[in-house]
Amino acid sequence: MPRYSLRLATISASVLLIWLLWYTLEPRKTAYSCRTFKSCIGLGRTNSYGPSLTPQSQSEDSLVTLRDGTLRYQRIASNADPSLLILVLNKDGKSWSSDFRSTPRSLYDFLDLLAVTGLNISTVSLGIWTASSEQFRNMQVAVDRLPFARVAIYHQEDTSEGAAYENRHNPQFQLARRSGLAKLRNRLMLSALQDEEHILWLDADVVELSPGIAPTMLKHSASIANAGIITAMCHQNEMDNYDKNAWKLASPELLGSVPDDEREATVAKLVATRVFVPELIRGTNDSAIVPLDSVGGTILLIRAGLVRQGLTFPHYNIVGTTWGETGWIGVETEGLCYAARELEGGGCYVLGGGHHARHTDWG
Repeated sequence: MPRYSLRLATISASVLLIWLLWYTLEPRKTAYSCRTFKSCIGLGRTNSYGPSLTPQSQSEDSLVTLRDGTLRYQRIASNADPSLLILVLNKDGKSWSSDFRSTPRSLYDFLDLLAVTGLNISTVSLGIWTASSEQFRNMQVAVDRLPFARVAIYHQEDTSEGAAYENRHNPQFQLARRSGLAKLRNRLMLSALQDEEHILWLDADVVELSPGIAPTMLKHSASIANAGIITAMCHQNEMDNYDKNAWKLASPELLGSVPDDEREATVAKLVATRVFVPELIRGTNDSAIVPLDSVGGTILLIRAGLVRQGLTFPHYNIVGTTWGETGWIGVETEGLCYAARELEGGGCYVLGGGHHARHTDWG
């Protein structure tokens, strides 16, 4: 009997240990909150950027209220000459999302992500738009941890009556939600952009970037004249293709005009026949780049020259627009390639191979 009890206790302890390891170490992929042993066992995480990433010793700070009531905090390093502008939209603390253990993220986690991109942070500008006064205050402190050439943080209360966060993927709310997102993207992009050569959009709830993804995007943009807009594969742990706004048309007849009474059927055909990123990049290597007809905004590089030519995110369905009504598809990022097609360098592409961005599990 004692031997049986000992065996049962051993089995029970083994099962418990495996369960604990699964839900703390996450063998599927390393979670952002489990990058160190201390964080895996719940003792928090450290934000260490290394000796070469110390804040600028001299900078000029300002806090002003713009004419429309928007607050803007700006910090400019001495002799700043940034070539890349990183942009992110933030509604409130929940926008950073959480991981599989429901461990909340913050701007510090986002800064951790930027610190390991392989970019020279001293040549990078950071622009953030937030609707939270608490986040606005916290951000002013947090950004001092990295030596950005320039930081611009904007705060304006969100007075819209949009869909609740948990309903944001509901088709019933998508057009209004994405129209609002397009307006926010345009406001931040046009406000924050100065003399930078490129703009890199990142979702607030992106938790992981494949090694070298940002430098690879910049390299392609510099070497391929038409590659002015570049994105990458996006997934979650259990969802291979998270960003379904990135795709290529597969039906040639969709390129022509669409009669009003055929719009609904045309949208259905596009949805049924478009080719998503996983299939487009299958079999490619890390140096490949594949054309797209539509992009998502999870990670999105835009050559700043396109914005200076007039490119913005459409806040309505731009494809098929007439004087009498808006089009049948193409709001926000899905209409960006369509809007850029006649601009110099306005081609859209996705990185091939293993390049990717990963969203948090819950977000």
